[in-house]
Amino acid sequence: AYAARWRNGRWTQSLLASWRRMLRRRPSTMRVAGATDASPSPSASPSATPSGTPSTSETGFGGTVPVYYIAPEALGWPESGLGLRRVWVPAETPDTPVAKAKAALVIALGRPTATEGQIKAWDGVSLSNIVIDSDRITVTLSGAPSADIADNIAGLAVQQLVWTAQAAVGQGNLPVQLTTTDGASRLWTVDISAPFTRPARAQQYTVLTDLWITEPSYPEGGTAVVPAGRPLKISGEATVFEANVQWQLSDATGRVVDQGFVTASAGAPNRGTFDISVTIPDAGEYVLKAFAVSMKDGAGEVANDSVSLTVR
Repeated sequence: AYAARWRNGRWTQSLLASWRRMLRRRPSTMRVAGATDASPSPSASPSATPSGTPSTSETGFGGTVPVYYIAPEALGWPESGLGLRRVWVPAETPDTPVAKAKAALVIALGRPTATEGQIKAWDGVSLSNIVIDSDRITVTLSGAPSADIADNIAGLAVQQLVWTAQAAVGQGNLPVQLTTTDGASRLWTVDISAPFTRPARAQQYTVLTDLWITEPSYPEGGTAVVPAGRPLKISGEATVFEANVQWQLSDATGRVVDQGFVTASAGAPNRGTFDISVTIPDAGEYVLKAFAVSMKDGAGEVANDSVSLTVR
Protein backbone atom coordinates (compact mmCIF):
# COMPACT_ATOMS: atom_id res chain seq x y z
CA ALA A 1 0.00 0.00 0.00
CA TYR A 2 2.81 2.42 0.88
CA ALA A 3 4.54 1.70 -2.43
CA ALA A 4 1.34 2.29 -4.39
CA ARG A 5 0.72 5.59 -2.64
CA TRP A 6 4.29 6.65 -3.40
CA ARG A 7 3.99 5.74 -7.09
CA ASN A 8 0.73 7.66 -7.30
CA GLY A 9 2.53 10.78 -6.08
CA ARG A 10 0.48 11.31 -2.95
CA TRP A 11 3.40 11.26 -0.50
CA THR A 12 4.43 14.61 0.93
CA GLN A 13 7.48 15.36 3.03
CA SER A 14 5.32 15.59 6.14
CA LEU A 15 3.85 12.13 5.47
CA LEU A 16 7.34 10.75 4.97
CA ALA A 17 8.36 12.21 8.32
CA SER A 18 5.40 10.47 9.95
CA TRP A 19 6.39 7.16 8.32
CA ARG A 20 9.97 7.61 9.53
CA ARG A 21 8.83 8.28 13.09
CA MET A 22 6.70 5.13 12.96
CA LEU A 23 9.62 3.00 11.77
CA ARG A 24 11.96 4.47 14.37
CA ARG A 25 9.70 3.09 17.08
CA ARG A 26 10.82 -0.42 16.06
CA PRO A 27 14.43 -0.77 17.28
CA SER A 28 14.41 -4.46 16.34
CA THR A 29 14.49 -3.54 12.65
CA MET A 30 17.98 -2.12 13.21
CA ARG A 31 19.42 -5.35 14.59
CA VAL A 32 21.26 -8.20 12.95
CA ALA A 33 18.29 -10.50 13.07
CA GLY A 34 19.08 -13.96 14.33
CA ALA A 35 22.80 -13.23 14.76
CA THR A 36 23.54 -15.09 17.95
CA ASP A 37 26.82 -16.74 16.97
CA ALA A 38 30.18 -15.23 16.07
CA SER A 39 29.41 -15.17 12.34
CA PRO A 40 26.06 -13.62 11.44
CA SER A 41 24.22 -15.48 8.69
CA PRO A 42 24.33 -13.57 5.38
CA SER A 43 20.69 -14.46 4.75
CA ALA A 44 19.58 -13.15 8.11
CA SER A 45 20.88 -9.62 8.03
CA PRO A 46 23.05 -6.97 6.41
CA SER A 47 26.70 -7.91 6.86
CA ALA A 48 29.94 -5.98 6.41
CA THR A 49 29.29 -5.51 2.71
CA PRO A 50 28.91 -2.40 0.53
CA SER A 51 25.10 -2.44 0.85
CA GLY A 52 25.33 -1.24 4.43
CA THR A 53 28.64 0.58 4.43
CA PRO A 54 28.88 4.22 5.47
CA SER A 55 27.13 6.40 2.93
CA THR A 56 29.59 9.26 3.30
CA SER A 57 33.35 9.51 3.44
CA GLU A 58 34.61 8.91 6.97
CA THR A 59 38.33 9.44 6.49
CA GLY A 60 38.16 12.60 8.59
CA PHE A 61 40.99 14.81 9.72
CA GLY A 62 44.06 14.33 11.83
CA GLY A 63 43.34 15.02 15.49
CA THR A 64 39.59 14.40 15.19
CA VAL A 65 37.17 11.52 15.70
CA PRO A 66 33.77 10.98 14.05
CA VAL A 67 30.83 11.27 16.44
CA TYR A 68 27.16 10.74 15.66
CA TYR A 69 24.53 12.51 17.71
CA ILE A 70 20.74 12.79 17.78
CA ALA A 71 19.51 16.03 16.26
CA PRO A 72 16.44 17.58 14.63
CA GLU A 73 15.93 16.88 10.95
CA ALA A 74 16.01 20.65 10.44
CA LEU A 75 18.28 22.54 12.83
CA GLY A 76 16.28 25.37 14.35
CA TRP A 77 13.01 23.51 13.73
CA PRO A 78 12.67 21.11 16.72
CA GLU A 79 9.26 19.91 15.53
CA SER A 80 10.82 18.48 12.36
CA GLY A 81 11.61 15.04 13.81
CA LEU A 82 14.88 13.43 14.88
CA GLY A 83 17.75 11.54 13.28
CA LEU A 84 21.51 11.10 13.47
CA ARG A 85 24.04 13.71 12.33
CA ARG A 86 27.81 13.33 12.25
CA VAL A 87 30.50 15.78 13.33
CA TRP A 88 34.29 15.61 13.42
CA VAL A 89 35.27 16.37 17.01
CA PRO A 90 38.84 17.42 17.87
CA ALA A 91 40.39 14.80 20.16
CA GLU A 92 43.93 14.02 21.24
CA THR A 93 44.21 10.26 20.93
CA PRO A 94 46.63 7.70 19.51
CA ASP A 95 45.97 6.93 15.85
CA THR A 96 44.74 3.37 16.42
CA PRO A 97 41.22 2.00 15.84
CA VAL A 98 40.70 1.09 19.50
CA ALA A 99 41.93 4.44 20.82
CA LYS A 100 39.90 6.43 18.30
CA ALA A 101 36.78 4.36 18.98
CA LYS A 102 37.14 4.82 22.75
CA ALA A 103 37.53 8.58 22.38
CA ALA A 104 34.59 8.84 19.97
CA LEU A 105 32.27 6.73 22.13
CA VAL A 106 33.11 8.67 25.30
CA ILE A 107 32.16 11.87 23.49
CA ALA A 108 29.00 10.30 22.05
CA LEU A 109 27.87 9.05 25.46
CA GLY A 110 28.21 12.53 26.94
CA ARG A 111 26.68 14.43 24.05
CA PRO A 112 23.17 15.77 24.65
CA THR A 113 20.38 15.23 22.19
CA ALA A 114 20.05 18.43 20.18
CA THR A 115 16.44 19.11 21.07
CA GLU A 116 14.75 21.57 23.35
CA GLY A 117 15.60 20.44 26.87
CA GLN A 118 18.95 18.96 25.83
CA ILE A 119 18.14 15.38 26.78
CA LYS A 120 21.18 13.29 27.65
CA ALA A 121 20.06 9.85 26.58
CA TRP A 122 23.17 8.16 27.98
CA ASP A 123 23.24 9.97 31.34
CA GLY A 124 24.42 7.45 33.96
CA VAL A 125 26.26 5.28 31.41
CA SER A 126 30.01 5.16 30.77
CA LEU A 127 32.27 3.20 28.46
CA SER A 128 33.87 0.20 30.17
CA ASN A 129 35.74 -1.43 27.26
CA ILE A 130 35.88 -1.93 23.52
CA VAL A 131 37.27 -4.95 21.69
CA ILE A 132 37.71 -5.16 17.92
CA ASP A 133 37.65 -8.65 16.41
CA SER A 134 37.59 -9.74 12.79
CA ASP A 135 33.82 -10.32 12.85
CA ARG A 136 32.55 -7.68 15.27
CA ILE A 137 33.15 -4.72 17.55
CA THR A 138 32.18 -5.38 21.17
CA VAL A 139 31.31 -2.30 23.20
CA THR A 140 30.84 -2.82 26.93
CA LEU A 141 28.91 -0.20 28.87
CA SER A 142 28.82 0.40 32.60
CA GLY A 143 25.79 1.72 34.43
CA ALA A 144 22.14 2.00 33.45
CA PRO A 145 20.58 4.89 31.52
CA SER A 146 18.80 7.22 33.92
CA ALA A 147 16.97 9.14 31.20
CA ASP A 148 13.32 8.22 30.61
CA ILE A 149 13.04 8.51 26.84
CA ALA A 150 10.59 7.41 24.16
CA ASP A 151 11.16 4.17 22.28
CA ASN A 152 12.08 5.93 19.03
CA ILE A 153 14.77 8.00 20.78
CA ALA A 154 16.06 4.86 22.53
CA GLY A 155 16.44 3.17 19.13
CA LEU A 156 18.33 6.18 17.78
CA ALA A 157 20.55 6.31 20.88
CA VAL A 158 21.61 2.70 20.30
CA GLN A 159 22.27 3.39 16.63
CA GLN A 160 24.26 6.47 17.66
CA LEU A 161 26.80 4.18 19.35
CA VAL A 162 26.75 1.69 16.46
CA TRP A 163 27.47 4.33 13.81
CA THR A 164 30.07 6.10 15.98
CA ALA A 165 31.95 2.88 16.76
CA GLN A 166 31.97 1.75 13.13
CA ALA A 167 33.08 5.15 11.83
CA ALA A 168 35.92 5.43 14.36
CA VAL A 169 37.15 1.87 13.76
CA GLY A 170 37.03 2.40 9.99
CA GLN A 171 36.29 -1.18 8.89
CA GLY A 172 32.96 -0.60 7.17
CA ASN A 173 29.73 -2.11 8.47
CA LEU A 174 31.39 -4.40 11.01
CA PRO A 175 28.65 -5.63 13.39
CA VAL A 176 28.59 -3.95 16.80
CA GLN A 177 27.70 -6.00 19.87
CA LEU A 178 26.59 -3.89 22.83
CA THR A 179 27.03 -5.46 26.26
CA THR A 180 26.81 -4.20 29.82
CA THR A 181 28.90 -5.00 32.89
CA ASP A 182 25.77 -6.20 34.69
CA GLY A 183 24.69 -8.51 31.85
CA ALA A 184 21.53 -6.59 30.90
CA SER A 185 19.80 -7.85 27.75
CA ARG A 186 18.07 -4.54 27.02
CA LEU A 187 18.82 -0.85 26.97
CA TRP A 188 15.51 0.83 27.62
CA THR A 189 13.19 -1.32 25.46
CA VAL A 190 15.87 -2.17 22.88
CA ASP A 191 17.01 -5.80 22.79
CA ILE A 192 20.83 -5.88 22.67
CA SER A 193 21.28 -9.65 22.69
CA ALA A 194 22.37 -9.70 19.03
CA PRO A 195 24.84 -7.46 17.17
CA PHE A 196 23.75 -4.38 15.26
CA THR A 197 24.71 -3.15 11.81
CA ARG A 198 23.80 -0.06 9.85
CA PRO A 199 20.71 -0.39 7.67
CA ALA A 200 21.21 -0.81 3.93
CA ARG A 201 21.42 2.49 2.11
CA ALA A 202 17.78 2.33 0.99
CA GLN A 203 16.72 2.21 4.65
CA GLN A 204 19.10 4.78 6.10
CA TYR A 205 16.34 7.39 6.16
CA THR A 206 15.05 5.54 9.25
CA VAL A 207 18.22 6.55 11.13
CA LEU A 208 19.98 9.53 9.54
CA THR A 209 18.66 13.06 9.26
CA ASP A 210 17.35 13.68 5.78
CA LEU A 211 19.91 16.18 4.53
CA TRP A 212 23.67 16.32 4.99
CA ILE A 213 26.33 18.54 3.49
CA THR A 214 29.34 16.24 3.16
CA GLU A 215 31.84 18.48 1.36
CA PRO A 216 33.51 20.72 2.23
CA SER A 217 33.91 19.33 5.72
CA TYR A 218 35.96 20.52 8.67
CA PRO A 219 36.46 19.88 12.40
CA GLU A 220 33.60 20.91 14.66
CA GLY A 221 33.85 24.57 15.64
CA GLY A 222 35.88 25.49 12.55
CA THR A 223 35.15 26.71 9.05
CA ALA A 224 36.04 25.64 5.53
CA VAL A 225 38.58 28.02 3.99
CA VAL A 226 37.92 28.59 0.29
CA PRO A 227 39.28 31.00 -2.35
CA ALA A 228 37.32 34.03 -3.50
CA GLY A 229 36.21 34.31 -7.10
CA ARG A 230 36.52 30.62 -7.93
CA PRO A 231 33.75 28.06 -8.43
CA LEU A 232 33.05 26.14 -5.22
CA LYS A 233 31.32 22.77 -5.18
CA ILE A 234 29.13 21.90 -2.20
CA SER A 235 28.23 18.20 -2.09
CA GLY A 236 25.69 16.40 0.03
CA GLU A 237 23.10 13.68 0.50
CA ALA A 238 19.35 14.03 0.79
CA THR A 239 16.17 12.05 1.31
CA VAL A 240 13.66 14.70 0.27
CA PHE A 241 10.40 14.98 -1.64
CA GLU A 242 10.90 14.94 -5.40
CA ALA A 243 14.68 15.26 -4.83
CA ASN A 244 14.28 19.04 -4.50
CA VAL A 245 17.10 20.68 -2.50
CA GLN A 246 17.07 24.44 -2.04
CA TRP A 247 20.04 26.52 -0.92
CA GLN A 248 20.90 29.99 0.34
CA LEU A 249 24.25 31.73 0.78
CA SER A 250 24.31 34.34 3.56
CA ASP A 251 27.03 36.79 4.56
CA ALA A 252 28.21 37.61 8.09
CA THR A 253 25.22 39.95 8.64
CA GLY A 254 22.72 37.24 7.69
CA ARG A 255 21.88 38.86 4.36
CA VAL A 256 21.12 36.34 1.60
CA VAL A 257 23.55 37.07 -1.23
CA ASP A 258 22.76 34.10 -3.49
CA GLN A 259 20.25 31.29 -3.64
CA GLY A 260 18.91 28.54 -5.87
CA PHE A 261 17.91 24.91 -6.01
CA VAL A 262 19.29 21.63 -7.31
CA THR A 263 17.88 18.18 -7.93
CA ALA A 264 19.35 15.26 -6.02
CA SER A 265 20.12 12.00 -7.81
CA ALA A 266 17.10 10.33 -6.15
CA GLY A 267 14.01 11.42 -4.30
CA ALA A 268 12.57 10.13 -1.03
CA PRO A 269 12.52 7.53 0.35
CA ASN A 270 15.87 6.89 -1.38
CA ARG A 271 18.98 8.78 -0.31
CA GLY A 272 20.29 10.72 -3.28
CA THR A 273 23.37 12.87 -3.73
CA PHE A 274 23.54 16.48 -4.87
CA ASP A 275 26.08 19.13 -5.87
CA ILE A 276 25.74 22.90 -5.56
CA SER A 277 28.06 25.16 -7.55
CA VAL A 278 28.57 28.70 -6.30
CA THR A 279 31.17 31.43 -6.82
CA ILE A 280 31.74 33.91 -3.99
CA PRO A 281 33.49 37.00 -5.36
CA ASP A 282 34.26 38.82 -2.11
CA ALA A 283 36.33 37.75 0.91
CA GLY A 284 34.53 37.35 4.21
CA GLU A 285 32.57 34.95 6.38
CA TYR A 286 29.60 33.15 4.85
CA VAL A 287 27.16 30.34 5.60
CA LEU A 288 25.67 28.14 2.90
CA LYS A 289 22.52 26.34 3.96
CA ALA A 290 20.89 23.52 2.01
CA PHE A 291 17.31 22.74 2.96
CA ALA A 292 13.97 21.21 2.02
CA VAL A 293 10.62 22.79 2.80
CA SER A 294 7.34 21.18 3.70
CA MET A 295 5.39 20.08 0.66
CA LYS A 296 2.26 20.60 2.73
CA ASP A 297 2.54 24.37 3.03
CA GLY A 298 5.91 25.32 1.49
CA ALA A 299 6.79 27.23 4.65
CA GLY A 300 8.53 25.33 7.41
CA GLU A 301 11.82 23.56 6.82
CA VAL A 302 11.67 19.79 7.20
CA ALA A 303 15.40 19.13 6.65
CA ASN A 304 18.52 21.25 6.50
CA ASP A 305 22.26 21.42 6.97
CA SER A 306 24.79 24.20 6.64
CA VAL A 307 28.50 24.81 6.12
CA SER A 308 30.52 27.78 7.39
CA LEU A 309 32.85 29.29 4.83
CA THR A 310 35.83 31.59 5.26
CA VAL A 311 36.47 33.15 1.86
CA ARG A 312 39.93 34.60 1.22
